Amino acid sequence: MTEYVVLLMGDAERWWDLPEEERVAGYATHEKFTAQLVERGHRITGGAELHRASEARTIAPDATTITEGPWAETREQVGGFYLVETDDVDDLMECCLVLAATGDAVEVRRCVAAEERAS
Repeated sequence: MTEYVVLLMGDAERWWDLPEEERVAGYATHEKFTAQLVERGHRITGGAELHRASEARTIAPDATTITEGPWAETREQVGGFYLVETDDVDDLMECCLVLAATGDAVEVRRCVAAEERAS
């Protein structure tokens, strides 16, 4: 099986400012997504919801100092991720439509396997 990262991209602060009932509905969508992955034979190997992007600490390329906040100055940031092993990336993408329905973008990228890394 090949491992993919499913990146959840959206308004970094919107999620934290939603009313409780909307956040509960959002969590239910993620439960639906994970159940669908299992039903279709995909394997979740990791993942996490991330805290606010404004809490990030950043080191810019060639920098000698650490700054507060995210690297990119944009509203859209990575809000969470899943690590998924699958032999069917097309079906994984179909499952990701559930997450995209929340209003966030979803990016799926293949992870570099250990045997692909240069020695």
